[in-house]
Amino acid sequence: MLQEAGFTTSLLFSETGGSMAVGLPLMQLDTITMASMLVRAALIVWEAVFISSFIIEEYRSKTINLLFTYPVSRTRLIIAKLLLICGIMLIFHMGSSIFQHFSIFLLSRQFEFITYSFENLFIHIITPLSTILLGLFPLFVGMVKKSTIATVISSLIIITIASNSQGSTAGLLSVPMLAVIFGMIGVIFSTIAIRKMITSDLYN
Repeated sequence: MLQEAGFTTSLLFSETGGSMAVGLPLMQLDTITMASMLVRAALIVWEAVFISSFIIEEYRSKTINLLFTYPVSRTRLIIAKLLLICGIMLIFHMGSSIFQHFSIFLLSRQFEFITYSFENLFIHIITPLSTILLGLFPLFVGMVKKSTIATVISSLIIITIASNSQGSTAGLLSVPMLAVIFGMIGVIFSTIAIRKMITSDLYN
């Protein structure tokens, strides 16, 4: 699919009169794929920043004690915070995706070097959801280390792994099966972190 809509490095080199190094594999990426990878990476970091601000920092400074004085269970309060973060990220993903496709489609009509393609709709649905769920993994790291810095750094590690092009030139998260697995990993570790938050002694 990307072969039909994308551009190849060999084509670019032939047009500019350059030459490619022998033995290097051809890379086939269209503009929308590259933009989606960059935005996805940025949003994973933003999700870690929200987790740090809304949850980890409150635990680290023990200001969450005040929140727990309300007649609402810890479980509901923590889940409400996570749902708020996930909701915000879903809006960001949807908004950025619509803006990317609209703007790059218009630019592709004006400039030949900008290419546009629309992949399977299922991929556009499962990838953002899996990215949001995987972005919850830093919650586990943050609760273990009680550190906002560790939370953000773990998101950078996630980006490095998820952007690996071994499984797909668009990153591992663009492969539906791997995206589901990554999402499940995020759910499992965030569940462990939630249990730790519910049972932990805030005064230690």
